[in-house]
Amino acid sequence: MVRPTQLFSAAILADPRSKQAREGMRQLATGERIVQLCNIEAMEQVHRWKAEFKPDFLVAYAMADTKLSGLTLQAEGGAFRSNRHWYNIKFKCEASPDIEKIVAFEFSVGEEIPESEWETRFLPADDGQAD
Repeated sequence: MVRPTQLFSAAILADPRSKQAREGMRQLATGERIVQLCNIEAMEQVHRWKAEFKPDFLVAYAMADTKLSGLTLQAEGGAFRSNRHWYNIKFKCEASPDIEKIVAFEFSVGEEIPESEWETRFLPADDGQAD
């Protein structure tokens, strides 16, 4: 597992370009807010770990259900999309008590998910927007 020394969710959401996301997060139920905050952290950590990855979508429960215990989310079967390919990821993520940032995070990137499995795992091929 990669155990980053720097966490990014708070800085990403503090950026003026994230105003809509920040406001939307406040409307979410506690559990969903933790999931979304962890997804933001996971995508940034993956990119910082290996710059060739440019995650634009993450499904924490793609291959297995997530486990939420208090402020800690365990995703053993997640998937992220980068450059129109999907990859396995697992991570453990802990949110602050006010659920405004991530305070602990570790992850492991797995193999690329074959395109033949995308549909059964509900992994979209694209976001529906034109290139």
